[in-house]
Amino acid sequence: MAIGLFQPAVLGMKSQAHALDTIGINVANVNTGGYKRTDTRFETLISKTLSQQSDLGGVKPKDYQRIGNQGFINASDRDLDLAINGDGFFYVSPTFTVSDEIFFTRDGSFEMGLADAQTSTVTADDGSSITINNGYLVDKNGYYVLGTAADATTGLFTATSTLAPVRIDEWAFVGQSTPTTTADLSLNLPTTSAIVADHAGTVATALGGTNSSDLHVYSIEVVDSAGAKRSSQLNFTKSADNTWQVSATTDRNSSPQADTIIFGGTAEAGDVYNVTVTLGGVPTTVSYTSLGTEGSLAGIRTAVVAAINANATIAASVTASAGNANGEITLTANAAATSFTSSTSVSDGTTAQVDTVTLAGAPELNDQYSVSVDGTTFTYTSTGAEGTIDVIRDNLLALINANAPTVASVIATASGSNDIRLEARSAGTPFTTTATSTAAGAAVPVNSATLALATANVTGTNDNTAVRVASTSFQTTSPQTLSFGGDGLPTGSPPTPLTMALTFADGATSNFSLDIADMTQFGTGFVPFSYSHNGEASASMTSVQFDDAGHVLGSFTDGTERFVYKIPVGIFQNPGQLEMLNGMVFRETPDSGSAVSTFADVSDRADFIPFAFETSNVDLATEFTHMIKVQKAYNSSATVFRTVDEMLITGRDLKA
Repeated sequence: MAIGLFQPAVLGMKSQAHALDTIGINVANVNTGGYKRTDTRFETLISKTLSQQSDLGGVKPKDYQRIGNQGFINASDRDLDLAINGDGFFYVSPTFTVSDEIFFTRDGSFEMGLADAQTSTVTADDGSSITINNGYLVDKNGYYVLGTAADATTGLFTATSTLAPVRIDEWAFVGQSTPTTTADLSLNLPTTSAIVADHAGTVATALGGTNSSDLHVYSIEVVDSAGAKRSSQLNFTKSADNTWQVSATTDRNSSPQADTIIFGGTAEAGDVYNVTVTLGGVPTTVSYTSLGTEGSLAGIRTAVVAAINANATIAASVTASAGNANGEITLTANAAATSFTSSTSVSDGTTAQVDTVTLAGAPELNDQYSVSVDGTTFTYTSTGAEGTIDVIRDNLLALINANAPTVASVIATASGSNDIRLEARSAGTPFTTTATSTAAGAAVPVNSATLALATANVTGTNDNTAVRVASTSFQTTSPQTLSFGGDGLPTGSPPTPLTMALTFADGATSNFSLDIADMTQFGTGFVPFSYSHNGEASASMTSVQFDDAGHVLGSFTDGTERFVYKIPVGIFQNPGQLEMLNGMVFRETPDSGSAVSTFADVSDRADFIPFAFETSNVDLATEFTHMIKVQKAYNSSATVFRTVDEMLITGRDLKA
């Protein structure tokens, strides 16, 4: 019984010493990131009966880990600091290969660490290949912070996706790109623009350096199939009231070199088309003069292509072929190493007027044949002795050439059988021609004198459309039609987007849908408002930081910012039962339950605070208050112990 008197006091001192030790640990970790305090409480041990002396009374300490309690959040200027405000934990892995051994932490003071044996081969600025160590987001223990990457198809993040280490070094996303598939354009096209009949020709002329006030251009940017940012020029011309044509122009400096020549305007007799190809500094010029019978620029193109390919000097290094448009010719080097320049020019034709009069039938006595030239009529009456119609023709020619005023402006000659050829002495002096014949005594003539062929007089000043030509290192798509209603808005509900298919100099392409719903047609001039597109170019990452949704936001050398990862939080039903490990990480237990992965921005349990970190949830004032109480309790138990000891000494002395 005497020994049992010491037990409550001893248990009291031991329990209070344990509580003081807990307080000391809490105070020591007041500034430790993610530290969760431990509170010591006490259980009472009471003897069941006074007679059962072995069932001793006293006190027993019990610790409660306040893992689920929010710690203090401190502002920071570090990009890689992230605090959780609310429930949940960061996922971390002690090994690069994520296994079942996943830990959890509240300490969001992260940094970049290198992973063992994780390297990449990249291209340096000088074009050489170098091997670099991959850098990953790690906590203070060097454990890998786990996150989710965007879905390759949808670009969306899913909290239940496979967790993986978050790579954040400069080269992490080099070579990864997403081409542009959609773009939005908002601009106003002026109703006051003049109607342009030849969209392709107007664009070609502008590319050659001669701009038109009725051609409106706007530069756009896209990400091509190779992951590069590319520029393209949109061309707008008005083709009718409330109707526009739109095309896109891109660079064309391919290897082997290819140049495009575009003829525009109206082809007329006498127009001279010149193409000069310079190889090794030596120019070679091929010329073709329009006969006026080609029918269109397509015919001119065919003739010029044939003339170029027939030139041995040019054909040895360059091949000409028909382009997409009627007047377009493509010059392509036969070998990639061949470099050449091309230039073109056109001179307007100055062909004088030529008319042809054809006589027919068998001459008979008193048949009359008449030809009028510029109002002067020349008539010959058959004597019946001419024998052939050519004699009739020669007599008519003699009458015409005997008239001085007519001879001054027109040359009359025999042309073939039965024909009289009338040609103006100089271009720019047109004349009129008619021809008739009358058979003697017959109601219906059996002979004829008709104007069989008239070639209009053509001069440079009388051409109705100037011939245009441009040599260009660009390529332009076929125009598409853009229609507006009377309200100045695009037709359709909604308006049908334009389908753009671009090809660039190195063969890369860009196929995207251009939304025109925000375009207008008012009389306020050509006014661009905005342009945007999707797609991400291949670029290196210069820095990373977090946003309040947990995205890892990367800044890239192309000036863009992209969400490259997203950090989830693990939510536990009973976080207080997690097992605390060294380094302020926790491991799930059967009592804590399994973590449920979610994103802060889709959960009402927590949110992220960038540029901040969480320290402990220790309150010094509270700890010092507890320390005073523990000290008093310890001193009281010690007093009991000392009193019991004195009582036992007194009892011992009584026996003596």
